[in-house]
Amino acid sequence: MSPRLARSQLSTNTYFHVCARGNNRQSIFLDDGDRLRYLALLEKYRSRFNLRCFAYCLMTNHVHLLLLVPSLKILSKAIHGLHVAYVMYFNQRYERKGHLFQDRFVSWVIENGGHLITAKEYVEENPVKANLAASKEDYRWSSASRDGPFVTIEKIMS
Repeated sequence: MSPRLARSQLSTNTYFHVCARGNNRQSIFLDDGDRLRYLALLEKYRSRFNLRCFAYCLMTNHVHLLLLVPSLKILSKAIHGLHVAYVMYFNQRYERKGHLFQDRFVSWVIENGGHLITAKEYVEENPVKANLAASKEDYRWSSASRDGPFVTIEKIMS
């Protein structure tokens, strides 16, 4: 594995694999209504911040996103806004208070086209590895779904 690039060296229009987990590994999606709300918010913030989404997967206690972002600052603003809006919805719906996500989101820079394809496969294969679906196309809450994708998804050009 190559060393990580210093964030200050990142150019504009950088690809990222983003992951956010539930606090103490708790569920962040309790039903399909929660998933639909998260995806609606993802689409809203994708559009607002001019993000390009190449893959996503909503698991029970975490979420994966594969994004092309105009700048690191935009990535932080977009994900922060998305997650604040989702937590406000979640806490109101379930009459709870406090944190939902464990720490801030984590992100990894996607360094080249091959890495982008590998990351997309990793994100979309998550439900299969977790025995939630027989194939990635069978899992409704992923960009690979036959029923979705609910969010504007960009094609990877080879």
